[in-house]
Amino acid sequence: MGSKKKRNHLPVRLNILFIITFVLFSVLIFRLGIVQIVQGEEYTAMAEQNTVRSVSVAAPRGLILDRNGEVLVDNEPIYTVTYTENTGLDQDVEQIASRLSELIHMDKDEIIDSIDEEAAFAPQRIKQDISVEEMFRVSEHLDEMPGVGVMVDSRRKYEYEGLLDNFLGKVGPIPAEDLDQYLAKGYAMNEWVGLGDTLEYQYEEQLRGTASETEIAVDRSLRPVGEPEHTPGKRGNDLVLTIDRRLQQYIEEVIDEEVKSNPLIPDDLPTEQPHFVMMDPHTGEILGLSDNVFTYRAGSYFPGSTVKMASVLMGLHEGVVSPYQQILDQRMYIGRDGLDINSWRPLGWVDAREAIQRSSNIYVAQVGLKMAGASGPRWNLSTQATREGFEKVRYYFAQFGLGAPTGIDLPNENEGAKYEGIYPGNLAFQMFGQWDHYTPLQLAQYVSTIANGGYRMKAQLVKEIRREAAAEDELSQVVWQHEPTILNRIEMSDEHIKIVQEGMKMVTGPGGTAQSMFRDFPVKIAGKTGTAQTNRKGINHVLFVGYAPADDPEVAFAALAPYSSESNRENQVSVAQDLTKKILTYYFEEVR
Repeated sequence: MGSKKKRNHLPVRLNILFIITFVLFSVLIFRLGIVQIVQGEEYTAMAEQNTVRSVSVAAPRGLILDRNGEVLVDNEPIYTVTYTENTGLDQDVEQIASRLSELIHMDKDEIIDSIDEEAAFAPQRIKQDISVEEMFRVSEHLDEMPGVGVMVDSRRKYEYEGLLDNFLGKVGPIPAEDLDQYLAKGYAMNEWVGLGDTLEYQYEEQLRGTASETEIAVDRSLRPVGEPEHTPGKRGNDLVLTIDRRLQQYIEEVIDEEVKSNPLIPDDLPTEQPHFVMMDPHTGEILGLSDNVFTYRAGSYFPGSTVKMASVLMGLHEGVVSPYQQILDQRMYIGRDGLDINSWRPLGWVDAREAIQRSSNIYVAQVGLKMAGASGPRWNLSTQATREGFEKVRYYFAQFGLGAPTGIDLPNENEGAKYEGIYPGNLAFQMFGQWDHYTPLQLAQYVSTIANGGYRMKAQLVKEIRREAAAEDELSQVVWQHEPTILNRIEMSDEHIKIVQEGMKMVTGPGGTAQSMFRDFPVKIAGKTGTAQTNRKGINHVLFVGYAPADDPEVAFAALAPYSSESNRENQVSVAQDLTKKILTYYFEEVR
């Protein structure tokens, strides 16, 4: 089992020392810059009056913490070699690069390539994280290299190696295609910003610090007039996540372990690796999730039988079935082409609760077809009636978040995939999760909606935004706090929701499809299993969704293991159920 190793983060006093050092070095650097600027005697300004030159240095970014205040992303001070282009200096870039390469062990051509000669008066990073020895060598020879300087920079420090990488994100130089946009917002060309569809990017304005500013009054020959005015910078605001670090670490570890041990799961294809999402059904706060872009953004999957609770609820709401009305689960034929549908085995007579408990395809297929106006034994529908049936089903599914954005505070969320093919058989497939695709995050929001009695809560990753405390003995100030947001209330009645909740409890009890895994679990689980056929013959997706405790839900979850089950193998352990059992055990024993 691979573990995410904790790195030591800077104590508070060292952070304060860093800030003081940062300010002192900034002042020193800018003083050196002044000396360099005034060496250009050949520069002739067009203006006759004095002008003010302003130079800024980015401040450290805000921290990122877990819901318990544990630091996940910190800053550490580093030394950076910079180059400032100034038309008033005698700057031979080739010569400067040649001399600098000797001092910092960096290729001359690489130095030249990193310099933008159009970016006047703005320090450009040449090499970050130079050694103390390199810093002193460069500082001793600044007079030989006009425009070269050394500044105290900051670098992101990830306290737990690899933890939540795809969601925390990285920082780096402003992408060329976005430069104009950032410059219009007041960014310097040399600033680093959050990258990708991540928290670093999404909360860039909050995490970005206030740069230190030095204003230098110069005459037309760029000689300084008076003393420079220095305004110190300030660290950006901190993000407090909804994530519990301990739970997140465990989720990633058990998934890594499953990938290593299951020969059906490739270790280099994120789309085929297990997914897991756990959230608070009452607030929408995400407590932990698989560190995989396919969990919410990059793709979507067949949900299989996990959608049957929504299918049963819409049937009860539309009145095509009643709570205790039984339907005979046996092979059925749809349309003139004789398409046949069956459950995993003939189940006999089942009502609404038993359709969930025993996972009846026939029950929910008939619900969908009846809603569109069909009846047995042929179940024929016109194209128009089938289209209207699809529209109605998708309308109800979207109320649960299936095929709709969850509202997660990250960019470019995947809303799933809606497929064409207006045939009665496809409408039946839709009812038991073999047509449209959804993300694991959507499935977690869907089952949360059932768990809390019908309220679809906006998914959330950031719990609070805090401003750095002014002193060590002071508490940081909360500048924003997440308030649970209800996106909608499903149209179904409390009575019908309770019927479905009872069916989900029965799934993990005697006769249920998950009884072998959860019948002896110390906490009662309400759940639903799912198996989805794929484009690979004999290889299926397996799923498990639910909430716990069943009578007083604290957490809702969705587990999906793509391409992890062989249909010709009996008595194989469901990867989705196995992961869920391990994670729930850890939650209730270590985190709760």
